[in-house]
Amino acid sequence: MKQDLVIINQDSGYLMIDIANAAVGGQDVALIAGRLVQRNNPLEAKIKFTKIIRYNRRTTFKRLFTWSVAFVQIWFLITFRYRLTRLLIVSNPPFAPLLPLFCSNRFSLLIFDVYPDALVEFGLFSNRSWLVRLWESANRRVFGKADRIFTITEGMKQVLQQYAGKKNIDVVPVWTDNTFLKPVPKDSNPFVKKHGLQNKFVVLYSGNLGYSHNVETIIELAACVDDPEILFLLIGDGDKKQIIENTIRSKGLTNCRLLPFQPAADLPFSLSSADVAVVTLGREASRLSVPSKTYNLMSVGVPLLCIAEQDSDLSKLVAKLNIGESFSADRLTEMKAFIIGLAADPQKRQQFRENALNASLEFGPENATKILTN
Repeated sequence: MKQDLVIINQDSGYLMIDIANAAVGGQDVALIAGRLVQRNNPLEAKIKFTKIIRYNRRTTFKRLFTWSVAFVQIWFLITFRYRLTRLLIVSNPPFAPLLPLFCSNRFSLLIFDVYPDALVEFGLFSNRSWLVRLWESANRRVFGKADRIFTITEGMKQVLQQYAGKKNIDVVPVWTDNTFLKPVPKDSNPFVKKHGLQNKFVVLYSGNLGYSHNVETIIELAACVDDPEILFLLIGDGDKKQIIENTIRSKGLTNCRLLPFQPAADLPFSLSSADVAVVTLGREASRLSVPSKTYNLMSVGVPLLCIAEQDSDLSKLVAKLNIGESFSADRLTEMKAFIIGLAADPQKRQQFRENALNASLEFGPENATKILTN
């Protein structure tokens, strides 16, 4: 079967939907994914969606297993169904960018996470291991053959240049959607009412509780803050969820609450419940990723407390836009002062809020078309 474009991304949400929908005009488009999370903009009916195994992030074994099975499924589909098709390959699963070693399709790459560099930085493999060296060599072969290479930050571009050589890499920032994500006042927010947050200053973390996210620091921070009106609310799931639950219980923390992932339709309400939102980025990932939640939080006008190294792309972005402050993980005293200071200073919160809302206008869905036309 011939399609004009096949997009490959094991865990697909609004970003892939925006790209696929933007690509539809004048060509046939297919999307291969293990999960499709639709918000306000559904996937166009004319786009062919093929489901593969869903990404499971609960344990390292399950990650590797679902990544590997997904790669085999994708290879099978490309080999037997889409042999003549242009591919847009996203770095999820991490093995996906290696597909061109096993097929002759024209392709472009969209790199959200840099592998094998991330595995080395997280200490899962040595940079001298045969697997890493083989993967790096394969990257150089693949990147050299790509029609186009896209990534989301300048820092990631610098890391990727080792594989791309002189080939150009286009930086297209992640985007948000201001038609879906908007500020919702606490007094009319159903999520706030449901969870009794009306009289709380909410410090929110919403997202994966995984190895690359320094969520333990949030619990350490909560243990330092003894103001009964300040509540630390964590929404999510992942490898570290049980650790977080055990730590909250062992420390007897009454100012922490842990909730599962909320339905996608409720995201505007859960994010808007925050008075300040925490975005974490481990030291190892400082140049290998920028959490997409950063841009979504801008849309609801929430000040950010970022736990990240000062030289990370995340910290640089927050400082440039003046939408919050960033701290390395060992600066608990400064983080505590920042939270308490914001709780006591509505004018400063309002300034961060306005800056965030204005900044969100710079990162709109039109970025999806840049990946198709650059």
